[in-house]
Amino acid sequence: MTHIALAAIHRTSKEDPSDEILLRFATQLRKLGVRAQGVVQARETRNENGSRRMGIINVADGANLTISQDRGADSRGCCLNSGAIADATAILRKAGADSAELVFVNRFGMLEAKGDGFASDMLALISAGIPLITVVEAKYLDAWNAFNGGLATALPPDEAAVQAWYFGLPQACAPLALKRPALTAEPCQWLPN
Repeated sequence: MTHIALAAIHRTSKEDPSDEILLRFATQLRKLGVRAQGVVQARETRNENGSRRMGIINVADGANLTISQDRGADSRGCCLNSGAIADATAILRKAGADSAELVFVNRFGMLEAKGDGFASDMLALISAGIPLITVVEAKYLDAWNAFNGGLATALPPDEAAVQAWYFGLPQACAPLALKRPALTAEPCQWLPN
């Protein structure tokens, strides 16, 4: 079976630490000089009227972007702002143009399952051979598997599993060895001296 540099944390509950794991890992990689780019999910907050506020964090600069619309305190259902998502796709396109060494995508969710949201940008990154990691909830697993043809690696919400996946990719450790040889011995133990 062919493997591609694509993985998804299978989110088991709203309380699992998937988002924090990805944010910590992106921060660690950037400190090592890895061109880690993309977006991770920000912690959900509430507007003054009690409605949900959802956001994403740009991995490259730490900027928070709101991706929800305030529909009022009594609203129910999805509050995603598809216009804000469309604007945020520029971050993923820049990651592709910059030949990022790993791209983070906050979710493969409702929009992506329908072929919208970040779906086309994700496909472009995958086609370019750029490693990509995302988070998928159980209700979107069938759509995710159809999207990637069963070629993605499934990961638990576990920091060690995420690190093992990335540092197990052939293209992951070579740039680190060139940039900071002393730092690559631990995460890339298989790398020749």
